[in-house]
Parts: sequence; structure tokens; C-alpha cells
Amino acid sequence: MVPEIIDRPEHAAALEHVLSAAPGIRRIKARSVTGSIILDADPVMDIDTLRSAVARAVSDQKSHNSGAAGKPRYAQARRSDPRDNNGRLAPDGPVWHALSVDEAIAGTETQAAHGLTREEADRRLRSHGPNVLPHESSPTNLELLLKQFQGLPVMMLVGSSVVSLATGGIADAVATLSVVAANGVLGFVTEGQAERTIHALTDQSDQQVHVLRGGRTVSIPASQLVFGDILTLKAGVRVPADGRLLAAEDLMVDESALTGESMPVAKSDAVKLSAETPIVERKTMVYAGTIIAEGTGQAVVVATGRRTEAAKLQYLSDTAERPKAPVEAELDRLGSRLAMASLAACGVFAGVGILRGYSLAVMLKDALALAVAAVPEGLPMVATSTLSVGLRKMERKGILIRQLSAVESMGALQVLCLDKTGTLTQNRMAVVEAVAGLSHVPLERTAAFTVLAEVAALNNDSQLENGRPAGSSQTEQALLDFVLSQGIDPEDLRARHSRLKTLDRKAGQPFMGTCHQSKTGSFWTLKGSPEAVLRRCSHVLDDGQTRPLTEEDRNRVMALNDDLAGRPSRVLAFARAETGDLSGDPGNMTFTGLLAMVDPVRPSAATLIARIRQAGIQPVLITGDQAPTAAAVAREVGLTGGGPVRVIDSTEFAHLPPELLAGLARETHVFARVASHQKLAIVKALQASGRVVAMTGDGVNDAPALAAADVGIAMGESGTELARDVANVVIRDDNLATLVEAIAEGRAIHRNIRRSLEYLVTTNMSEIAVSILEALHGPGELETPMELLWINLVTDVLPGLGLALAEPDPDIMEQPPREAGENIIPARDFKRMATDSGVIAASAMAAHLVGLARYGPGPETRGMTFLALSQAQLLYTLVCQRTDPRKLKPGALLENRTLDLALLVSSALGALPFFSPGLRRLLGIAPLAKGDVAVALSAAAVPLASVLVRRSLKIELFPGVIVKEVGNA
Repeated sequence: MVPEIIDRPEHAAALEHVLSAAPGIRRIKARSVTGSIILDADPVMDIDTLRSAVARAVSDQKSHNSGAAGKPRYAQARRSDPRDNNGRLAPDGPVWHALSVDEAIAGTETQAAHGLTREEADRRLRSHGPNVLPHESSPTNLELLLKQFQGLPVMMLVGSSVVSLATGGIADAVATLSVVAANGVLGFVTEGQAERTIHALTDQSDQQVHVLRGGRTVSIPASQLVFGDILTLKAGVRVPADGRLLAAEDLMVDESALTGESMPVAKSDAVKLSAETPIVERKTMVYAGTIIAEGTGQAVVVATGRRTEAAKLQYLSDTAERPKAPVEAELDRLGSRLAMASLAACGVFAGVGILRGYSLAVMLKDALALAVAAVPEGLPMVATSTLSVGLRKMERKGILIRQLSAVESMGALQVLCLDKTGTLTQNRMAVVEAVAGLSHVPLERTAAFTVLAEVAALNNDSQLENGRPAGSSQTEQALLDFVLSQGIDPEDLRARHSRLKTLDRKAGQPFMGTCHQSKTGSFWTLKGSPEAVLRRCSHVLDDGQTRPLTEEDRNRVMALNDDLAGRPSRVLAFARAETGDLSGDPGNMTFTGLLAMVDPVRPSAATLIARIRQAGIQPVLITGDQAPTAAAVAREVGLTGGGPVRVIDSTEFAHLPPELLAGLARETHVFARVASHQKLAIVKALQASGRVVAMTGDGVNDAPALAAADVGIAMGESGTELARDVANVVIRDDNLATLVEAIAEGRAIHRNIRRSLEYLVTTNMSEIAVSILEALHGPGELETPMELLWINLVTDVLPGLGLALAEPDPDIMEQPPREAGENIIPARDFKRMATDSGVIAASAMAAHLVGLARYGPGPETRGMTFLALSQAQLLYTLVCQRTDPRKLKPGALLENRTLDLALLVSSALGALPFFSPGLRRLLGIAPLAKGDVAVALSAAAVPLASVLVRRSLKIELFPGVIVKEVGNA
């Protein structure tokens, strides 16, 4: 017990935060009500070490509470909930981006020229723990197993088993619990394998980073980085922690994973920012998980591990609650209705028993039989097995599903929120347009680009690895890709023209210059902003000839630049000049052209959007990019089908209440400049309007929305670790085309589960009707509990699976999604199901009455009823392949090979008791004469014939009721 935290939740929260960062502690919960602490620690930690860690943390916390003002800033306990009173992410400690370089150095208690000493770094590492982002803990095997036994249908089966045991029906209880156990094990194995597959995609490697320690630059694992370290930054490096810039030389940072902004952002150590500056505009900061695109720099680490901006986004992800999947909610509603119907039937049955003077023992035994008849034993197994098979199909296509229910949720989608960068686009730069000299020509005209491509190859720091560009920035790699597309070997070109000198980009010099060896001496190449390059040019390459550059030419080049930049794209200019002077800067150069680069749209994106729209699903683009960029991508992928694109900037809805945002979201195609918490708000607003929402994404900034969406879809290849951790669907190879197949599979699963459930409920209603009719007719006529349980097991599980595993209908993606909140079995269908169950019950009772006339109450009569009822239900399965009898095709009744096999096996199992004396005794039936078999089978064929006759005559079951069915249902 820790008395210091009793009735002090804020102290408990702070103690949790301090201890959670201690090495070896996985999870911690401090309870302010009891003063207790629950720890989950590495097995190698002994109890004394744990006690010492707790005592030290409590002591530090007491010191902090009594005099926090005198403690170093880095030692002050940080808030467990990183949000302000308005629910927004709040700065933790000093507002680092608004501090000057000197203030940042003073605040982190380090030295810019020497960094931390090794001893001080070790002390801070022990105090705050490693620089790692806490992972969302996977459910334990026990938690995953217990999850499979939740839900009302399973509880109903368990309840009937308890009643069986209480009344001496051990065999009944064992049989029912076996079904429950098999269903649970199937779900446990399937979901457990999905969790392991998704976590196998996670990269657990610890990158090396360069820091200043004791005046020397050393390489250390990123996990050992601490507050106050001086970090060296260069192109291609992934930033390992949040830092305030101390120096920046033409520093460009790719922050797409954090902010969604696709273009690299220019950084500076010298600008002045206000404390309210949004994260997307904080030029003085670099953040964990972002990538240095160009230039060099130096930063002091101001936050590590769970204190970084990425960790704050993870907090939002952890607190976001995913709604219950549609199929789960629908099965719960159906289970509740079945439970109420069962209780009502048992009430009627009890009333009949009391009126007829039955003894309490007889009533309990017969009530158990009715309860067994009322509970469809195949319901949990059919749902779990169908979802499991769907999961396997999707996994073979490259889509990994974390929970079984998410398979069906894919088919219920009404709104698909798409992240732009890395989802619709490839999250890489590519050259898309060019100006060779003064000619704006197609990229495939390679002859016009020879000189331009050679300059782009030589003025480039990217290298080839296995024939592909690698290293340096995405811009450099895109330029080298363009060079390769023109049939030029950059390695051979560089070998013939070795580099003699390099002028790096820097503040006030927005270009890169390289000097190379030539046969006659040397020459310069230039690459940079069009304005800066043109200022150094005196000539232009026009139709292969060099001529003086006129003022009209300059205006023409800048007009072309403006046209390309309006795409929007990033534009670079190139120039070349012969020279023999290596000491000065390049000048008197020849302008060779412009190259425009964008983050290209994925090849499958337009097809995906077209199919999504055809399926009646609303696509919505949510991005951190500027409105022009987002609108251009929306038009390119056909987000509105050729209509006008309605774009709204985050500043226009930042302070709207949720109900107004929900209305706005229904009419908006593109949300631009959206922060992470705003993505979350948009998803919740769409859900509040009653729609099933999916969110795709790959970045840290997408994680909160991924966690809250009904279906969170992460990219497996390019996605960040956090995005994969919180999503319940992962596309392994980032191929969006498979997403459409997943939606089709989900729709097919729901439609097939619906048909299976309609079959199960109809047949169980017929069993309830038979039981009540037998009770009304006379004592001793009721079927035994084991007899009804055997019928359920034979007629529920395999036939239900046969119906549920049918192939998707051809037009399944041409129909709109079902209405939100619609019951899995619509109320209109219960009328038809009641008719069908009545026909089945009447047919079975006809065989029952014949048996009574021949043998009186007893095993022979029960045997005839058993055979008629079980075989009638199995034959009825054939017409359940279509919900609307008018859409049945008699010639296609035997085309579902899975269902045909299931019926053969089930029919054999239904007949097995008549050939097994042991089973006959267990069920309480007797062998049947040939005439009895003929009567029972004739009665069993009546329900099938009844449906087919109604179909052929197109009889309306209930005049005035419109039978509406999606597609070929």
C-alpha cells in the first residue's frame, strides 16, 4: 500500500507515469481508492528491485509535490492525460517551439558545444527510461479465449446446459457445452493467428543515431537517447525524438507521418514563433518519426518516448473507443428477441401444464425440452465459422483482419474516409512533368531530355542499390528515377565525369552546385529554385541550340514554373556551364529546363474510388495537405465522379459543435489541413449521424481516427508501427484494389449469415410450435430434450454453414449498403418465416398424429416425429438460398456444392439413431417400419413443395407488404 496516493488521483496518475517509464516495467495501475499499485514487470526483475523502484518513485513524487519549483524541468512529473480542459492536446512542460536557442539550451540543462556527460546521460536514462514509444499491449491468450464466450446466444446455450445438469440431463449438458467449446476454440485460434501475423509486420529494430556526448560525436541506439542530448541531423535520417533546432542548413523535413502534409517542410533555428503556433507550422522543431528530406541540422532533444508528440497521438488512439461491429450488435439484438420469445413460450407452456395438472418434475423436464428447442445451437458456430472463413479468404488476398467481427464490418461500410498521403498517393516524390529548355513536352520524348537528365544525374547525391535509387532525400531519388527512365546510366555518367566540388544548399543560397571533370577541363551543374537558377543564367538551350537568354525567355520560364507549381507540385530548375575556374561560384550558365515533382497517386486509386462509388459508399478525403493539393488529388482519382469537389479547410470547422460537424461532413468531399484530433472528430461526427465508417491511413497522425472508426484500415508495407497497432484491418502490400474485394466479401458474409440465421430461427420456431402442440394434445407426447438437441445439432450446424459459405452474388458491389441499424433479420421477413415454420410444424405434427393413431404415445411416435421434423428442416435448407421465394430457381437448388455435401452428411446423421441401439435409447425413440418411414419422409417433403409452389405461382404471402431484397438475395 502507498498511503501517499490514497484519495489523491492526481498523485496516483503522476506515480503511474513515472513508474511506467522505469526499465523492466510493462504496465502499471495505481489505485487512489485503495492506495494499491498493480505492476506487470519483466520476469527477470526480482521483488526487491521492484520495491526499490516503487519506493524511489514515491520519494521523488513527494519531493516534487513539496517543492516542484526548485526541481530541474526534466525531473518534474508530467501529466498522465496530455490534454487541456478543452480536450485538445496540450504542451507538456515548456513550449519549446516558442523558445530561443539559448532558452532551449538552458531549459534542457545541457551544453550546445559539448552535450551531456556520459554520467548525466546515464542518470537521465535511469530516471526517464528508454526512448521507445509504448506499444498497445496485445490481449493475453486468456483474454482472447474469454472473449469468445461473450454474447447472449452463447449465454443462452450455457444457461440451457445448467438447467440440464440441474434436472439430471448430463448428456444434454455435455452435448450443448461441446458446441459452445468448439465455437470458442475456433474463434480463439483464428483471432490469435491474426494478431501474430499483424505483429510480425512490426519492425523492432533500434536505429543508430549520432549525438554529442562530452564534446565528442558518438553513435548510440535511439532507445538510449535522453532529454538534453544534442542530436545531429542529415538527409535520410529518421528523427528519433522531439527536438528544438539549434542549427539548420537548408533543412527540409518530411512530416507526412505526423501531420499528413505530403511535401517536405522547410525548417529554421532562427524564426520566432508564438506559443499557439500549430504543429504543422513549427519551423523550429523536429519530431519523432519524421524524416530529414534534405540538408543538415542540429537539435537538442526536448522529449523522448511517451513524452513525444507521437506518444500524445497514441494516447488519443488508446482512449478512442471502437463501436461494436454491426454483426455483433445485430446478433445481440436477435439473441435478445429469441430469449424473450423463449421465455414467452416457456410461460405459455407452464400455463398449459398447470391447467392440465402436470407435476412439477414433469413440467421441469418438459420445460427443458422446450428451452432446448428454442435455442439455436448452431447460431454462434455459424457466425464464428463464417467470419473465420472470410478472414482466411482475405488473408490469402493480402488483407489481415485482427477481429472476426471486422470481416463483416467491411461489408456494412457506408462512408470510407481516405487519408491522402501514403494511401491514395504513394508517399514518395516522382517527376511528372518537364520543360526541356523552353519546351513543355511529354516525358516520353526522351531525346529532348538528354542534357536535362544528365544534369539531374550529376547534380544528385542519391545512389543506386540493386538498380533502384536509394539514400539522400525523396526528391533526389525521384530525379534519379527520371534519369533512369530516359535510358541514362547514372553510374557510368558519374564515372566519366567525376565530381570535383560541391556547393550545398544553405540559407540565402537555394540551389546546389556541382563541378565535374570533362575532357576539356571542368563544368558546373546547378539545381535549385527557378528564380535563383535563372539569376545565374545568361543563355538557354532552345531546340538543341544554345542562345542568349532574353527577358522574354525569363518571363516564359517563370510562367511555366507558375503553371507547374499550380498543379500543385514542387519545381526545380537545372543549368550547366563550361568553366575552368573551381574557386568561384557558378555563373554565366545555360538554362537546361524544369522538372516538376508530386507525390503520385497510386495506380489503383481511381479504380478503387469508382468501385466504391458504384457500391453506394461515400468516399471522403481527409488530409493534412493544403486545400489546392487535396482538391487536385480528389479530381485526379474521381472522388466525386466528375462533379464539383466540395473542399473545407480545418479552420472553417475547428470550433463547430459535433452535431453541426456531422451535418457538414455529409456534404463535404475533402477536408484539408486537418490535424490528428480533427480527423478523430470527423470520424466520430460521421458515426454520430448513424453511419458505419471506415478510415484508411498509414501515419502516426492517422492512428486516433483509425482506432475510433468502425473499421480502421492501415497500410502494412508503408504504414507506421502505431497505425498498424491500432487498426483492426491491415493491407499487407498496400494494394488498395484488395480493399474492394474485402468489402465484397464482407457484404457476402452478412448476406449469407442472414440467410443462415433466418433458416435457424425458422426451424427452431417450428420445434417450439411442435413442442407446444404436443403438450396441448396430451401428456407424455413431448419429444425428449436429447431428441430435440440432436435435431438441432444435425439440422443447425452443417446446413447453416453450407448456407453461410456460399460464393458472393455477382452484383454484390453494384448495390447500396444496407441501412444503418437495420436488424440482421428485418421485421418484414418474420412474417414469411412464421408461415414457413408453421408449415414445417404442421408437417411434423401430421406424422406425429399418424404415429399416435398407430402406436399411441411412446418411442415409435417420437421416432416418426423425429424423422419428419429433422428431414423437413434439411429439405427446407434448399429454398433458403434465396430469401425471397419469388427469386428461387428450381434448377439451381443443387448448385451449392458445400450445401449439398452438408445436407448429405446431416441427413445421414439424422438417420443414424435408427441404426444405433445406443443412440435410440439416449434419444428415446424406436426403430420404424417401412410404412412409418414413408409417412415421415412424405411429410418432410411438404415444406419444400409449399415454397416452390408459392414461387411458381408468385403468391404474395402478405398482400400489401412489399418484399424488398438487395441484389439476388
